[in-house]
Amino acid sequence: MTKKLYLDHQYLREFSSTILQKVEAGKNPGIILEQTLFYPASGGQPRDTGTVNDIPVLDVFEDEKHGIVHLLAEPVAGEAVEGRINWQRRFDHMQQHTGQHLLSQAFMMAGNAATVSFHMGDESSTLDLNQGNFSIEAIAAVEDLANQIIYENRPVMSRIIRKNELDQYPVRKLPSVDDNIRIVEIKDFDYSPCGGTHCSKTGEIGIVKIRRFENYKGGSRIHFLCGLRALKDYQEKSNIIKQIGDCLSAGETDLYNNIKKYRDELKSLRREHSNLNKRYLNYEAQALFSERKEIDNINIIVKIFEDRHPKELKILAQKVLQNFPDTLILFGAKAEGKASLFFLRSEGLACDMGKLMQDACAVINGRGGGRPQQAQGGGPATDKLDAALQCAYLNLAGILTGNK
Repeated sequence: MTKKLYLDHQYLREFSSTILQKVEAGKNPGIILEQTLFYPASGGQPRDTGTVNDIPVLDVFEDEKHGIVHLLAEPVAGEAVEGRINWQRRFDHMQQHTGQHLLSQAFMMAGNAATVSFHMGDESSTLDLNQGNFSIEAIAAVEDLANQIIYENRPVMSRIIRKNELDQYPVRKLPSVDDNIRIVEIKDFDYSPCGGTHCSKTGEIGIVKIRRFENYKGGSRIHFLCGLRALKDYQEKSNIIKQIGDCLSAGETDLYNNIKKYRDELKSLRREHSNLNKRYLNYEAQALFSERKEIDNINIIVKIFEDRHPKELKILAQKVLQNFPDTLILFGAKAEGKASLFFLRSEGLACDMGKLMQDACAVINGRGGGRPQQAQGGGPATDKLDAALQCAYLNLAGILTGNK
């Protein structure tokens, strides 16, 4: 059985050990050590990284058959080894995990919300709680309580107890094992069964910051940061706020009012633009109708536009039909190096615009189709857009005159 140095010597960065067994784990060699500082992924906390005899450790996991397995990038020679963990990663995990214990107990005390699960990610960590619908004020109270314990720099201790000793400790949750139960205590605040690595003083956590919270699976999910992660997040947000302030020529305290003012102005401008655009479309629809062709008292409008989006073609065509009944519309446009087509007819006219579109799209080496009343399509051959519309017009004329 490998001795777990990380439980009582979490601040060590290097260690010496002896290989007890070499195993194969997939394509990579694995080793079992007499003692190790490498923490295997467990309880929501990710594994440690580092090297053994300068060979990268790819994974660390614990199973019932072998115990703690160190998966290496290449085989290691000899039996004696020197291990080195990634200290920055280890201390980061200690900050996040001890901070999680603080938050879990703070939520229990403030809202009787028990922790269902905990996940420590590379950038952020989450707590899942069995209670939901927290107010902003309640979240702030929990955050304040957790940080107050940090400022008090309380000791964080661990001890191994037997199951029959559990009633001596006000544990926040029951252990998952029946023997050699490790209790992590934040003095006079939290007692929790845990096999992870922790700070020895709450002050080492630095700060706990809840980034956001949401209702999740009948409870809630809390996203939080501790220590250096929280500092980096604050630095990034401060930089963003400064950039926004510089852009708006406003101080931090004036940002909200300035942004609200610009948002309201933008809404007003958009309404004004929409109204002007509707008026313009009415004028444009009238101009297009004045250039119409007629076959047997049916109006036909054929038009090619430059730099017009297909969505605009549809809006304009619909505007024409709103004002002028018994009309067939054949629109084409060149935009972004592509040819677009949009065909539309008034209800009651006997003409399949979808079939017309298929034939026209073949001319521009494209694809298209639609319903009998409306169709759209496009293709890459912008130089053949005139020919495509001419094809559609001739087919349409043949249908209307009974020659097709």
